[in-house]
Amino acid sequence: MTHLTRGRRFAALGATGALVAAGLAIAPAAQAAETAPTLRWSISQQFVEHFTAPYVPGTAITATEGATFADGAITFAAESAETVGDLTTLTYGGSVLGAFGTMYSVRVEDPAITVDEAGDGEITALVSGTQGAPAEPAETTPARVTVAEFSGATLVDGTLSGTPAWEGVLTADSETAVALGLAAGKPVDGKAFHPEFLAQLTPGVRAHFHASGAASDAKKAVAAFEADVAAAAPSITTSIAGARPSSGLDLKVTGSGFSATDGNPGDNGVYVGVAPAGAEIDFDDMDAGMAQMVGIDWVTGDQIVDGSFTRVVNVPTAKLKKGTKYALYTWRAHTHSTTSQDTVTPVSIPWARLAKVKAKTKVALSKPTTKKAGKVAVTFGGKYGKATGKAKVTVKKGAKKVGAVRTVTLNKAGKVSVKLAKAKKGSYTVTVKLLATPDYKATVVKRQYKVTK
Repeated sequence: MTHLTRGRRFAALGATGALVAAGLAIAPAAQAAETAPTLRWSISQQFVEHFTAPYVPGTAITATEGATFADGAITFAAESAETVGDLTTLTYGGSVLGAFGTMYSVRVEDPAITVDEAGDGEITALVSGTQGAPAEPAETTPARVTVAEFSGATLVDGTLSGTPAWEGVLTADSETAVALGLAAGKPVDGKAFHPEFLAQLTPGVRAHFHASGAASDAKKAVAAFEADVAAAAPSITTSIAGARPSSGLDLKVTGSGFSATDGNPGDNGVYVGVAPAGAEIDFDDMDAGMAQMVGIDWVTGDQIVDGSFTRVVNVPTAKLKKGTKYALYTWRAHTHSTTSQDTVTPVSIPWARLAKVKAKTKVALSKPTTKKAGKVAVTFGGKYGKATGKAKVTVKKGAKKVGAVRTVTLNKAGKVSVKLAKAKKGSYTVTVKLLATPDYKATVVKRQYKVTK
């Protein structure tokens, strides 16, 4: 495989489950809680032994920024993973400097492994080198290059393992080999690190990374690797699925990077709940923690698929206090055995959509006469649909009520129809008042009419 996608790609592992490069499913390693995922790759035996040899003062391997070096082994800290198409890229952090006194050095930083569905791929890294006396001083600017390619990598329990190519990588006496300044007939049997890697080293150091016919050639082979997949931190996104005074806020919650269990007794998915932002919540006390929620739901373990879930959490309008900021909280169900699923995500409350409004009205009035009854019909509705509930109807002549105040139930169309009794001549006012409903404020309609005959 030659030149997979170049460049470092930083992205959270989208789901705690698998990153799938078609046939090869890359999933987080089953690490013990106290063990962080790493890339275990010592570059080569020659690198380790040569840069720790006691020949020259100042010779040493220095690991920093997330890398470690101990007992002859080098590790880099897992950072992230991303799949695009059929390629998955695992990124790792850390810097390893191999220095042979002040004569020369090689630095390898922030390696990344890109692998396809067949387990074929490459290791890239930021590589640079220096060269000092007695040779002509030289140095290279750090650049991301291919260090080695591999094929047939295998995935077991979330750890990708492989052995990079060594033999047949660079043809002896080829144009590339000559351009790199390699001697005739070198590298022997084409055994070498990738040409891009060799080009990033200063000329006097390259012989340590290709077969030159020396007794140490077998140690120069690219080291095998074991790459754990960095599990993404759980994350939440929210959106408004619905909001109205009567039914409250329906908050759509989408989670990624979650897990069904941490392996502890009682673990079964996560709780998702809405509470005031910044609240001090004791999740270890299940009842007390839940009591602080204004809306809550339980996502069971089997409802978390590839680390993801979608849920709609309802928050009754009456439980929301205007002016208060709210957040969506998640935590491990049922006993909060670990904090691995703890997240806090701000929630924007659409207050305007939860506020009652006055209903819109449509009025039809057929005024009565001294001999014949009339009728008033009022339809109430608006942004929340047809109104329901009851209305009170009052008729007055001047300041004096005419007849009893009637309470009438609206029909399915949000309409109330009331007979206006025949009346004596004069001016009248009919008032129809919609009593407050779960969605609408009390709404009053008044109409005046004259009885003239």
